[in-house]
Amino acid sequence: MYNVISLVISLIALALSGFATIRQLRYARSASDMTLLLEVALSATRDRGFQNDQRYVLTRLREEHLPDAGMDALPEQARTATRNVAFMYEYIGIMYALDMVDSRIALGIFHFRIRQVWETLEPYIRAERVARQAPFLPFFENMYIRSQDAPAEDILRSLGLCSARGFMPEG
Repeated sequence: MYNVISLVISLIALALSGFATIRQLRYARSASDMTLLLEVALSATRDRGFQNDQRYVLTRLREEHLPDAGMDALPEQARTATRNVAFMYEYIGIMYALDMVDSRIALGIFHFRIRQVWETLEPYIRAERVARQAPFLPFFENMYIRSQDAPAEDILRSLGLCSARGFMPEG
């Protein structure tokens, strides 16, 4: 009888220890997700040079340069700006695809810009793929496709966020 009670107590202690370990791992991963995302992505998006490059890509690139030969064939200034912007979203896409960050957080933060930048750069990226005869920016594209699966407001609600007047303007 004493052995059975000892065994039951040991099993309960083991189960509680396992539960505590799983909770601690989830907490550590969550903290790690935010640290990684904040360090890599958010610091880059706050950088004045990145902001200038992104503004150029979104407002002037298509007016000034045809996408026919791809990104690497663009003049130096345009090539640098497009690569800076595209590869920042590629890095976020890598973190997203490899589950290094919570996908809801990544999409909740970058949903609008990923879609806007991809739709601007897509013809340049496709032309670059043809020129290289190889994949180019596949993680960025994957994240763009995933951003179409759910509206930003649904992603934000899934995180438990509330909005006084709705996440989207009435219209």
